[in-house]
Amino acid sequence: MNSRKLKPSLIAFMALALCALVPAGARAQSQAEKRQQAKEHYEKATRLYDVGKYSEAIGEYEAAYLLIEDAALLFNIGQAYRLWDRPEDAIRAYKNYLRRRPEASNRADVERKIADLEKLGEDRRRDLAAPPPAAPLAPPQAATPVQPEPSPVPLAPVEPVVAATPASLEPVGAAYVQPAPVVPSSSLPDSKSNWLSYTLIGVGGACLVTTVIAAAVGAAKARKLQDASQNNQPFDPAVQANGKTANSVAFVSAVATLATGGIGGYLLWRGHGVGATTAAVAPIVTPSFAGGSAQVTF
Repeated sequence: MNSRKLKPSLIAFMALALCALVPAGARAQSQAEKRQQAKEHYEKATRLYDVGKYSEAIGEYEAAYLLIEDAALLFNIGQAYRLWDRPEDAIRAYKNYLRRRPEASNRADVERKIADLEKLGEDRRRDLAAPPPAAPLAPPQAATPVQPEPSPVPLAPVEPVVAATPASLEPVGAAYVQPAPVVPSSSLPDSKSNWLSYTLIGVGGACLVTTVIAAAVGAAKARKLQDASQNNQPFDPAVQANGKTANSVAFVSAVATLATGGIGGYLLWRGHGVGATTAAVAPIVTPSFAGGSAQVTF
């Protein structure tokens, strides 16, 4: 082959190869730019979602989805619509998410959310379709008859009557006051003798407050573990241990409340003195048991 003919052919081949590489590089650059833009929209949408601006967050999530078509963004859109109280739009976003990602790990949770939203929509449509209750009609008021005023009756003159004083009643110089019955001092209640009853009732009240607080703490820890499980968050053993401790304290406080309050009320009812009655209450906590003991001597 002639070298003069080879050079134009080589130049033409190189030009064609260069033209093929330029669009490929442009496409790669375009994809990188789209991913960067989608990331910016996603981060902005997440910030709006955190502060409760769900309408604006949905717009940013949709803009990111149009750039990269990641199904996770559809789930975020559904979450924002659900919290924004737009059940129909949330159902549509959730269903599109499951359609694009049928093997999603949270599929059961998403299906449960869809069922709850559909039931909510049916309840609202039924409430709108139901006619408002008719207001009860007030019974007609009967006319009140007008009573004629009675005419004044003239009074006959009354002569004064002088009461006769019986001869058996003689004037007494000083009024006789019957003395109050004397109560033996042994039968009078001594206010100091009930200190044990009031102390036990006070301890029972304090134990009741402790029971309520510990039970509330235990319930809060249990809800925290449940929320973490539903939100796919890691399990925290410390939260579980604190919840068990709070439940144990609540149980012991409840036993102490029943023991001290019951004994104090009984002693107050019977009116026993300190010298005749003694009481002792002690909680019992072991790794496998939580309770209390009470001892009363009459």
